[in-house]
Amino acid sequence: MIKLIAAASVSSFFFGLFGVSWESLDKKIEREFPSVQTVSTDVLLARYKAADTMLPIIVDVREGGEFRVSHLGDALHLESAEAISKVIADRGLSKDTEIIVYCSVGYRSASVAADLQKRGFTQVLNLEHSLFEWATKGYPMTSASGSTDKVHPFNKAWGVLVDESLHAYPDK
Repeated sequence: MIKLIAAASVSSFFFGLFGVSWESLDKKIEREFPSVQTVSTDVLLARYKAADTMLPIIVDVREGGEFRVSHLGDALHLESAEAISKVIADRGLSKDTEIIVYCSVGYRSASVAADLQKRGFTQVLNLEHSLFEWATKGYPMTSASGSTDKVHPFNKAWGVLVDESLHAYPDK
């Protein structure tokens, strides 16, 4: 996870210098993680709303402080493919179990999704544009305090992808 955070920090530095956009981020994710499939925020919201559908395992791979600010309902907080693999095994589930991973913008979660694929998981999806798009669309999120519309912006470079009025930081 340290390598991933370092890579995200370096990427954030360069995006900060040269500008970040959803288009540039999408291209970067496609180039670095070509085998990772995505699911849109609209499709996932529809699955949450459908009473007759079973939800996949939904995993937030962000850091603890980000997760405390907000996350999707029923999301597990597991920051690595190794941790996800362990939980799946501990629950007696197969590597064909559907898993949706997300982070702030989709980059860290794409990396975790690719790692899960290398570990033999066959039904792994990355939430496209992840929590920033989810929050921008006003879809429901939760925190320890209950319902919220705020997200942790991760850092200044990535934070430009979500309206500043939605930014929040964890209580110390």
